[in-house]
Amino acid sequence: MRNQNDLTTKNFALVVPLRFFLLAWATCLIARTVAQVAPSPAQPVLIIGVAVNGNKITKERIIVREMLVHEGDTVGAAALYDKLERSRQNLMNTGLFNTVTVIPLYIEPTKAMIEVTVNERWTIWPSPIFQLADPNFNTWWLTKDLDRVNYGMYLYKYNFRGRNETVYLKAQLGYTRQFGLRYRVPYIDKNQRWGMSVGGSYLEQAEVTAGTRDNKRILISDADGPIRNEQKADIEASLRRSHDVRHFWRLTFTQAEVHDTIARAALDYFDGGTGTSTRFLSFGYSLVWDQRDMRIYPRDGHYEELRIDRLGLGALGTNAPDITTAYATTKQWWKVSDRLTLAASVRGKHTWGTPPYYVQEALGYQHFVRGYEYYVVDGESFVLGKGNVVLQLFKPRTQRVEAMPMEAFRTLYFALYLDLFADGGRVWDSRYAQQNFLANEWMSGYGAGLDLVTSYDQVLRGEYTFNALGEHGFFLHFTQPF
Repeated sequence: MRNQNDLTTKNFALVVPLRFFLLAWATCLIARTVAQVAPSPAQPVLIIGVAVNGNKITKERIIVREMLVHEGDTVGAAALYDKLERSRQNLMNTGLFNTVTVIPLYIEPTKAMIEVTVNERWTIWPSPIFQLADPNFNTWWLTKDLDRVNYGMYLYKYNFRGRNETVYLKAQLGYTRQFGLRYRVPYIDKNQRWGMSVGGSYLEQAEVTAGTRDNKRILISDADGPIRNEQKADIEASLRRSHDVRHFWRLTFTQAEVHDTIARAALDYFDGGTGTSTRFLSFGYSLVWDQRDMRIYPRDGHYEELRIDRLGLGALGTNAPDITTAYATTKQWWKVSDRLTLAASVRGKHTWGTPPYYVQEALGYQHFVRGYEYYVVDGESFVLGKGNVVLQLFKPRTQRVEAMPMEAFRTLYFALYLDLFADGGRVWDSRYAQQNFLANEWMSGYGAGLDLVTSYDQVLRGEYTFNALGEHGFFLHFTQPF
């Protein structure tokens, strides 16, 4: 009778070589299959189609418009993946989707189907308005005056009709009463190149900035009611010749009126001396070249913009401005590694003619040198440069929360960055420099901050900044730092 241990040993000796043989055979088979299907880097690949999944609202042609490869194209295998990644970025930058994946499915070594899978965002947003009337949060925080707050409601309908159209209504009360309506359609032609936007608004204020002294705003108010009202209407045409380049032409009608106390305090508030009203047409052109990987918080790519506006066309004019402005910016991001990005930008504005105060803006509002948040620097022209070293503190995360009742809110995104920065800028002012010490002087600021980027394109920045005046402090912002 055989020993049981001998039988077990022999069986084991047979099974082990058999397992190794089967594993080796399967590995060779898989490698042979991959070698047959996956093309070499230099081999051209024919795109036999583009399949789109997950678009319950968005029309397929809107998605395919953002792709850099289409059915019938022949693309080198090495270049294909770069084009697919850029296509994914284009789709994310539409603002229509929470997530996008774009992958090739190889049918043969020289033929592939492109599969696009999207997760759509929620499209109807009754968005509350809670805006501060001061130039930024930090200026408002000095007083914490709730009377200097705008409140109300936007009603947005994004991706209207599934064609990336946007409609919004605005009803705002508080410090500034404002009502508006806008309709934007990105494509009105068969080739999806021409678009259009049309809108109008009404505004009234009980307090108005009539000038600056020591680079602080001179505010005039009237307890009896509004001392300024404004009506605007505009129409804009857009042309998108390629994925990254856009042209815009716009015609705007503006009409405004102020109380005579404003006209007496600021003789140049409107063109025409002590006039209390203005009315004029303006025409503008913009060129945008945008190759950012992610528009809400770029890590790689570049952005250029040129904008020229002529204010006052002669027709329908009353105390109309007679100026031309040119604004230009260039921004560049270099992704040194997965965690490190370098960024630099330069922007500037020049005005031909003497602008009335009503249409003049330099640094202190939309554009400013960090560290000078408490100052407003008026003038005809300005230049502003920014440099950033951005370190990713942890990898951006997309988290699924299945407990959320609606699919559009189940995908959460967040990322955190450390930002080391330095800014420099100057305003050229020919009229108010004697009473504003920062005019015609170079300003600089530097510091460090944390940037939190979350779902639906939200950014929160906390920065500690030093400026050339020897001042320093902590500042909050709600936009990207570039």
